[in-house]
Amino acid sequence: MAAPETDPHETGGPPADRPAEGLDIFDRPAAADAEATARSPRLGQVTLGLALLLLALDGLAVGLLAADAVTGAASLALVTMLASVVVGVVALVAVAMRRGRWLGVAAVLLAVLSNPFVFVFLLGRLLPQF
Repeated sequence: MAAPETDPHETGGPPADRPAEGLDIFDRPAAADAEATARSPRLGQVTLGLALLLLALDGLAVGLLAADAVTGAASLALVTMLASVVVGVVALVAVAMRRGRWLGVAAVLLAVLSNPFVFVFLLGRLLPQF
């Protein structure tokens, strides 16, 4: 039996025109790159819309209070207070998940402002005759 002919200059690796089998994993997209697709800003948009709605409801409650409809104003203020906490937390989630980050930041600020305690305090500061 004759020994196979070998080139003394060959290193024993794969041919130069074909990359090594183990190194092709660097050419494939990683799982993290695949997940880094564009994220929808929908959550931030929805929370901003809800925060604006809560601010309008808070203004309506103040208007009802000025018209001496205390029961309706108190009920609306209670709903607004509880909903502003929920919208604020969801807006923080939107900021943390980068799903409409700047819209979520605006929604957090509006949710804090739409809390009846903060809203009435600011109205009292800005409008002393109120």
